[in-house]
Amino acid sequence: MKEKFDSKSILYSDTLIPDIFISEYLPILSAEAVRVYTFCCFLDKTERSLDIFKIVRRLDIEENVLVSVLDELTKKHLLTLSGRDIFLNDIKGIEIDRLYKERTSIKPEDLGEKESVISAINNQFFDGNMPIYMYGCIEQWFKKYRFEDPVMMMLFSISNEKGALTQNYIEAVAKDWFENGVKTVFDLEALFTEREKMRDVQSKIQKALNRKNPFTQYETDIINKWFNEYHYSFEIIEEALKKTVKISNPNIAYVDKILSSWYENEFKNIDDIESEKAIKDLTPNELRMIVQEHYQKINMKNSMLFENRKVEVFKKAPAIETLYNDINDLLFKQAFSPDKKAIAEEIKNKNYEMTLLFKHHNIPDDYLTRQYDCELCKDTGVNNGRDCSCKMEFLKSLSGKKEK
Repeated sequence: MKEKFDSKSILYSDTLIPDIFISEYLPILSAEAVRVYTFCCFLDKTERSLDIFKIVRRLDIEENVLVSVLDELTKKHLLTLSGRDIFLNDIKGIEIDRLYKERTSIKPEDLGEKESVISAINNQFFDGNMPIYMYGCIEQWFKKYRFEDPVMMMLFSISNEKGALTQNYIEAVAKDWFENGVKTVFDLEALFTEREKMRDVQSKIQKALNRKNPFTQYETDIINKWFNEYHYSFEIIEEALKKTVKISNPNIAYVDKILSSWYENEFKNIDDIESEKAIKDLTPNELRMIVQEHYQKINMKNSMLFENRKVEVFKKAPAIETLYNDINDLLFKQAFSPDKKAIAEEIKNKNYEMTLLFKHHNIPDDYLTRQYDCELCKDTGVNNGRDCSCKMEFLKSLSGKKEK
């Protein structure tokens, strides 16, 4: 059992903090966690037991704050809690186990080459004092991401420039590069070039919106969507930016709404956008003429198809032409005859004869039936006195809109 220190003993004594704590844990802990851990080391030496009450009382810290701090320390395996009691863990032993028993090694045939890279990283970026855990991390990153040696050196060089030589930051950058297909220095140069272009584009967008503050991550993701998902050029984005003059507070959300609408309506280039603008500028009479011309073309197309089929069939079977003309004469006669029933029976018989001839010559039954693009309105644009659905579709296509 520990002997309780008196004030004189404390005056002349020292509390040892493991170097491994200073090297591996201190940089990643909150200031409050460092204070509590240091005090726990002191109490572990001077008190018979450690408990939450002592820390709350001696450090003048609120209990709810202490609970959060202790949770942070236990997650880092620096402390173990049992009820209200606190126990310091052997972090030296933990680090030795983690380094030598649990780390994943690279292939033996790669070991010599990778060790030279690791040594270079140690000397160049850590002045020969690289944290022990970082050796295992580098080996794992080589295996996981398959970077070339120069890429790994660039990874640490960039992290060093950012003042963030920590495991979490370095791995976040490594993961980002890997997800963007980086393995060689050429891949990395291509990624840097692409991102430099994006920064230039963002700068232009920022200027167009008269924006002083940098874009948030959310706004950056939206801008990236325009290029990576919509595959829009800056020329198209610039057209959307021009529309912001209509509002008092230009913003990314407004531009995104415009571009998303164009994307949903399958606008792919400036010509599509100009076409939409041209349609919107039409007068009602101009639009009516365009609709009439649209249906005239459809009717002309189907009429020519019908006439060509008649020529083809009549040449192949002249008897069909005779029956066809007879049926048309009877239909005209029926319209003025008082005995419509008798004429209808005659038409029925001649249609039956024609059906037999069609089968004999291997001609489809409906081959001489007039075809229409729209059976509802017979290519007139009007169905039961109202605009037909095909006309509505055509008008929507003119304005660049699709049926949802």
